[in-house]
Amino acid sequence: MAVESLDWFVQLAESGTFTRASEELQVSQQTLSSRLAALERELDTRLVVRSNPLALTRSGETFLAYAIEQRDARIRMLRQLGETSIGGAGVLKVGVSNVRGRLLLPNILRQFHESLPNVAVKVIEGANEELVRLAEAHEADVVIARFDGAAGDVEVHPLYEEEVVLVATPAVLGAALGVAPEEAAARAPELGLEALGACPFLLEPVDDISGRIAHAELRRAGIRPRALVEGNDMITLLHLAHDGLGAAFCPTLVLEEMPQVADGLVRVGLSPAARYRISLGTPAGIGPWSARSVFEDIAGALYGA
Repeated sequence: MAVESLDWFVQLAESGTFTRASEELQVSQQTLSSRLAALERELDTRLVVRSNPLALTRSGETFLAYAIEQRDARIRMLRQLGETSIGGAGVLKVGVSNVRGRLLLPNILRQFHESLPNVAVKVIEGANEELVRLAEAHEADVVIARFDGAAGDVEVHPLYEEEVVLVATPAVLGAALGVAPEEAAARAPELGLEALGACPFLLEPVDDISGRIAHAELRRAGIRPRALVEGNDMITLLHLAHDGLGAAFCPTLVLEEMPQVADGLVRVGLSPAARYRISLGTPAGIGPWSARSVFEDIAGALYGA
């Protein structure tokens, strides 16, 4: 039985459809279907019910567990072999949000590949809850996220403190407060969010940290926001705030890493609930791997508190 057949079957089961699996594997659906048919003939059993989404038969579920076990054992073997060669080997799977990935990973990965040039990195982006699940399910080697309440099978290593603040131009704050922009820049941080209900807001949805905090802070302040723009891309919202379109809720990390955009924006602090810790999470109970350790060391040296 070809090793590739095991990997293809796992990908098909995880993707749920031939279309998605063939895209991930970069093969045609016909090729994937033919490989599955050959595997079923070899095993003399039906593995998949060809529905949409597809379903595994009882034999398919049994074979999937075996295929995953073999894949994981092969990965461990390759990693251990790689430990004995210069530069290591294997693929390090890193889970991170889109914004943190854009801001943190270039510096981390530049140094990482200088240390381990033969280790590839696969970046998996998602909202915070998705990233925590990746670590809990052992689907990523290291995850950068907020791990409050994570399951016990994740080892959490604190990285840095982050805070969400409200940012806007003096002109936007002045219009909301009914005063000159210069006066608003001085008064708004003292008055706080409660005084800024007339602002047009640039909001993220509640499925990630800053969006959830923004909506909670607005409720706490008794504000029913006028959402001028809603979107998932914090960088875009920050640019719009810089252009004077409205007020955005933004993590301090983004402001510190993008001074050219943050320049000229007034920061308004929120409640203590807007502060949280970002950590590195790794699946517990797995053997040591130098690639993961090197990544953690570099991330801690660059961004650790």
